[in-house]
Amino acid sequence: MDFRRITIFAFISLFILFLGSKYTFTGAEKPVTIHSPQREISKELSQPNKTVFYQTHVDHVAVTNSGYSLEEIKENYKGKFEELQSKTNDQLDTLVEHALHDFKAYINGDHSDDDSLKALYQSYSAQGQKIEQQTEKDFQTIYKNLVNELTQNGYPKDAAKEFKQIYEQQKEERKSEILKQAFSIIQE
Repeated sequence: MDFRRITIFAFISLFILFLGSKYTFTGAEKPVTIHSPQREISKELSQPNKTVFYQTHVDHVAVTNSGYSLEEIKENYKGKFEELQSKTNDQLDTLVEHALHDFKAYINGDHSDDDSLKALYQSYSAQGQKIEQQTEKDFQTIYKNLVNELTQNGYPKDAAKEFKQIYEQQKEERKSEILKQAFSIIQE
């Protein structure tokens, strides 16, 4: 071997030994080269105490894949409301017919002594109120179902208001019509 190579090798070895001895004898901590220790999480994450999702905050979001279109839902419930109106009109027409028959019988004197016009009025008025209450109850049930279906399909509740307006208008018109019939019969 060459003296020059041995000298360079010795010099490098001495340098490495010098650095190593300085490191081991000075008490410096050795860095961990394999892995660093895991962090410990001392704080637990708290669960939210309030619901994060509020339906009222997302009314403006449109559902793109809803089962039914707004017009299909309205058309379906339009039929239900018309069926209710037809049923109620049939009941009212029958009631008015019976009232008219009993009133004519009262006018013609075909009644017992304890029948009075006031009792006749009270009887038919109570029956009319019963029909009105049942119709109102049925309407509210159908209306709530409509509102629920609208919200389930992502449509605003306001889309149902037109049915309520039509119902109220037709109810008032029907009352006026019955009162006009009653006045016309009395004036005969």
